[in-house]
Amino acid sequence: MTVRRMIRTLLLGLALALLSGCAGLLARPVPPQVNIAAISLTDANLFEQRYHIKLRLQNPNDFDLPIDGVQFQVQLNSRPFASGMSSAPVSVPRFGTAVIEIDAVSTLAEVARQLNDIVMGQTQGVRYTLTGKVHLARPAVELPFHQEGDMKLPSLEGKSSK
Repeated sequence: MTVRRMIRTLLLGLALALLSGCAGLLARPVPPQVNIAAISLTDANLFEQRYHIKLRLQNPNDFDLPIDGVQFQVQLNSRPFASGMSSAPVSVPRFGTAVIEIDAVSTLAEVARQLNDIVMGQTQGVRYTLTGKVHLARPAVELPFHQEGDMKLPSLEGKSSK
């Protein structure tokens, strides 16, 4: 085998190795499923309310998801309720879950509208919508998420205070 032929074979092998390595980077990860795990009110004043929200992230991919940011919005009965973001890194294991804790904010007007609908009896339950994006560290990609669900409110009829 001549030197020229060996160099060609080596370069061809190197090119194929690079292409096969890059092919894995081109595959877009499936977005994680994101659910609200817990909400607690941490502070309230006349203008805004702050909540501590735990989001459960479930990774449907066959590889870890290195997340370096999350942003989200919560709607209740199709109206804005709260929003939040975090730059705390978390790695969600392949086919696994992780919980991230994020502070969120709502305004008095948003909460007042929700309470008005409940008091006026215009709603028997709460339909929530959670939307947002997770930002991956490697590769630098934004993955949108969307989750909806219903919560039944307890009946206030027939209850008397003693």
